[in-house]
Amino acid sequence: MRYLLAIIDALAGFVQRNPLTMLVILVLALGAPALLKGIALVILYLIMGLLVLILVGMLLLRWHMNKVRRQMEEQFGADGRSQRGFWQEPRDGGGRRSDREGEVHVYRTPETPEKRVSKDVGDYIDFEEEKN
Repeated sequence: MRYLLAIIDALAGFVQRNPLTMLVILVLALGAPALLKGIALVILYLIMGLLVLILVGMLLLRWHMNKVRRQMEEQFGADGRSQRGFWQEPRDGGGRRSDREGEVHVYRTPETPEKRVSKDVGDYIDFEEEKN
């Protein structure tokens, strides 16, 4: 019952806020009922189309989430571990590690780029640390 009263209150509020719109709708209802019926059908089709799009979107999202869940289950198995091992290093075809154990590789990173800000920007503040 409260739901019905809320709808009626919302409609009454709409009429109070938009008297000119309601006058146009009333004139259309009295003068050209077929035109008003056509406008109402267009609005109805738009609302129904929006609802269908939302429903299809929800179904597609659910399907996608299930697909991702299945892929993760295949990757990590039922016990939550990866088939290959989560922290294991990849092995080459012979089953032995491609690197010897304990071997360290150091890769050089590219040189740091030059400063983008000119040297003239900012002030240098000379300070001294004092012990209390």
